[in-house]
Amino acid sequence: MGDPLPALGYHGIVNHPLRSGAFLFLSLAAAACSSDSDGGSEGSGATLPPYHEPGTTTAPATNPMGNAPAPTGTAAPNSESTQVNQLAPAPANGTPGGTGTATQQPTQPAQPTEMQQPMEQQPTEQQPPPMQPAPNPAPTAGTASPGCGVSQGMPANPTTIADPNTILTFPQGYDGSKPFPIVFAFHGAGRTNEQMRTVDSRTPNSQLENNYVMAFVKSQGNAWDLGTDYPRFQRLITQVLSERCIDTSHIFAMGHSSGAQFIAGMLGDNRARESRFAAVAPVSSNNLGNPAWTPVPTLLIHGLMDNQRPNDLNGAQDIRQYAGANQCSNNTTPVNIGTCSSIANNATVNPGCVSYNGCAATTLFCNHNDPNYIDNGTPTNHGWPCFANSEIFSFFESTR
Repeated sequence: MGDPLPALGYHGIVNHPLRSGAFLFLSLAAAACSSDSDGGSEGSGATLPPYHEPGTTTAPATNPMGNAPAPTGTAAPNSESTQVNQLAPAPANGTPGGTGTATQQPTQPAQPTEMQQPMEQQPTEQQPPPMQPAPNPAPTAGTASPGCGVSQGMPANPTTIADPNTILTFPQGYDGSKPFPIVFAFHGAGRTNEQMRTVDSRTPNSQLENNYVMAFVKSQGNAWDLGTDYPRFQRLITQVLSERCIDTSHIFAMGHSSGAQFIAGMLGDNRARESRFAAVAPVSSNNLGNPAWTPVPTLLIHGLMDNQRPNDLNGAQDIRQYAGANQCSNNTTPVNIGTCSSIANNATVNPGCVSYNGCAATTLFCNHNDPNYIDNGTPTNHGWPCFANSEIFSFFESTR
């Protein structure tokens, strides 16, 4: 499998050491970046269906992001292309404050310029008062949840919670007595939590599922709505912590598209101001103008030419909200993690990762060129890239 990727710490340059003339990176990266996986399978041998938007499954005549043909197969039903920005804005009531061996030449992300708000969802000038009468407690290092000792042995894996609709998976070694970190995963618009797990992020047999308790949550509606879904998340996290043995100092969140925006909303919207996450990894989010939040370690993944974000193709606005909240300078340092092969067309993917300097909490930005996923035969650069799972795992591990 190879040596594990060095932890991405809080103090600057994260270029990885060399061995035998190649960069080392996570064992997951070797499997996650293969031609039959988009960052989820580790040696399982199974080929999971690719993430497609509705429409043709044949390869486009011209592929703007690579020359290899798109995969064949039955497209998974998906309405994300028309509903990708549907995290509902707050009503106005208050005042906001392929394993590649070649080494990567990182793509420098576009430095944020003067803020422009998304076309689809202009933030309102005011936000309502918080939903909760008191802020959530900050994580306490080494704290075991009340659920430790409640049950013994490995639960059914996966386990389903009916309300809110959630799929829980458990790593090998979970027995109800030793606390494990947990990752809450939020799907994109028009998707389900099952699709988020098995099709979009492809986490079965990944280092994420092999080391953490995972909670794949379904929104009440088609996309995430803070007013509706944040109270549901509050109920869920209370239930999980009371029934399962969780390391409450390492509660993580990752999300795609609408689910990524839900994370930003929970952090910054005055109705939530969620403070229990030890680190977050949004993929393909959008800047909805939330007030700055308490700094939290962040790995943002965003395409260079995301055609589902016509107002922010390269993520220059998206990174502003995370780098701003984390009090970063505009200076960055390249992070070399090697290349991988896209599930969309086997094209070599440059992750384009950099670390922001001078931050109050670690802030990494991977501004990549993975064409995944395919929408009516056209690469979108909006999907879950081939390196995502390995880097998310490495990033979360760096906080432990």
